[in-house]
Amino acid sequence: MKKLAAILILCCMVLSTAVFAQPQLDKGKELLNQGKAKEAIAVLREFLVTNPKSVDAWLLLGSGYFNVSNLDSAKVAGNKVISLDETNVNGYLLVEKVQKTQKDFQSAYNTLKAGLAEKKNDSRLLTELGYLLMEADSVDRAIVVLTQAKEADPNSAIVYEGLGDAYSKRVTAFAITQYEKSIELDSTKAEVHNKLGKLYYKERRYNDAAREYLHVATLDTTNRAVLLELARMYMVSRPKQYANAARTLKLFVQRFPNSEEVWPTYVEALYYTRQYAEAVKAAQRVLKSDPKSAHVLRFLASAHSELKQYNESIESYNKLRALDTLKVTDLKDLANAYTELKKDTLTLQTYEEIVNLDPNQKEIFNRMGVVLMSWKKWDRAAMAFQRCFTLDSTAYGAFLNFALCNMVLERPDTARMALRYVTSKRPEYAPGHLYLARSLTATDSLQAAKKEYEEWLKLIPPQEEAKFKRELAEAYKIIGASYLLEKKYPPTIENLNRSVKYRDDDWQPHLWLGQAHQLSGNKEEAIKEYQKVLKLNPKNKDAKDALERMGIPVD
Repeated sequence: MKKLAAILILCCMVLSTAVFAQPQLDKGKELLNQGKAKEAIAVLREFLVTNPKSVDAWLLLGSGYFNVSNLDSAKVAGNKVISLDETNVNGYLLVEKVQKTQKDFQSAYNTLKAGLAEKKNDSRLLTELGYLLMEADSVDRAIVVLTQAKEADPNSAIVYEGLGDAYSKRVTAFAITQYEKSIELDSTKAEVHNKLGKLYYKERRYNDAAREYLHVATLDTTNRAVLLELARMYMVSRPKQYANAARTLKLFVQRFPNSEEVWPTYVEALYYTRQYAEAVKAAQRVLKSDPKSAHVLRFLASAHSELKQYNESIESYNKLRALDTLKVTDLKDLANAYTELKKDTLTLQTYEEIVNLDPNQKEIFNRMGVVLMSWKKWDRAAMAFQRCFTLDSTAYGAFLNFALCNMVLERPDTARMALRYVTSKRPEYAPGHLYLARSLTATDSLQAAKKEYEEWLKLIPPQEEAKFKRELAEAYKIIGASYLLEKKYPPTIENLNRSVKYRDDDWQPHLWLGQAHQLSGNKEEAIKEYQKVLKLNPKNKDAKDALERMGIPVD
């Protein structure tokens, strides 16, 4: 009976030790997970005093020693695990990890082989052996071993990653397949996405590469290199993918705002995606630390222009001029800013700078002509318009303005030559016929003018007549006058009536109407028209004389 009682007491003591020991072991594991390796080591060593055969404790202790770079003690712990349980794979892996860290590759190889002797075809041991062989440049042997690991565990993502690493040194297409399978099994490993992205890029599968790099950026928010590579890829593509680059660099500067080297590229991407306000902010940041960056200053000046911040644009371009020669595009922005601010002298000076740099800027010659016309510098304006249409024979607006200048300069033949060119080359261009008709009218060539006005009328859609009331009145007036000279009174009256319908404040068509009615024998209508003439122009001698000849008193 006493012997039985002693056995029971001993069992209770063992059970009590185990019950109290487990929380201590859990605490050591928790401390390791928290990165508190030194504290974990202290707890685990105390635990092993009373539990010297705990395989789990020795494994945890070995991990703790490894984490604090006490490699010899970590190896001792690993070997202790193996001595307690020769089939424990984790013990072999711990010892091999220490030996590999110590660059004792032969010992690491022997350890893994010893483990495989006890646990034949263990996937984890085979996988680690495959990686070890790759480090020793035994790629073909590594592929054989990793293939065995895959057969042992076809659902191991790390095995497929290893095969991807091995095949990437041999056949890229095979490597891609292995990495894709690894990601299919475990999509959370940023490094595998990164490796796959690099191979896609190598194979010029740029969209696939970008997708994988984006996965890396999502999974690893500390990875600067992948965001830079992704942005670089977008910026060197043809054409450049500015929108994707801007999104990528925005994420980069949010995560790494002090990486100053990327900000100029970010400015460029923002500018070309028309995010002008953001481009201004980014450029101003760059210029605070590098005020002589002509590249960024150019984007800043142009962004201000796009935002219609013309004074700021001019200021930035003037700063840029002190650092670099302004390009044609810069000068165009600058000229536009001066135009918007109504600084015509500076506008013209800038236009002259542009054509000195590039004498083929046809549109700039046209704009120069417009400015000179506003100053009534007709001769210089005509020369500018001539330079424009010499460069572009389809610049019909320049031909028209050239003709107008020459009409003012009393060069009707030159004006008509230009206008006839326009109407011959582009007969459907209504302004050409209108201005030619006016030119002909000015030289009393009414029959020729009539023909051009009639052509112009054919080109005006009925629904747009409201836009051209004055021109319509003018056209019908001259057509009517032409018929009057031919003594064709019915079409004279018809056309002059149309003229006054569009504009009833011009005395001239009423006078011609009075004359047409009088010559047609319509005395009453003639009197009405002459009276309208005097109402609009009380001193008109022709209307007074006509009324007096018909016996109508005139005040």
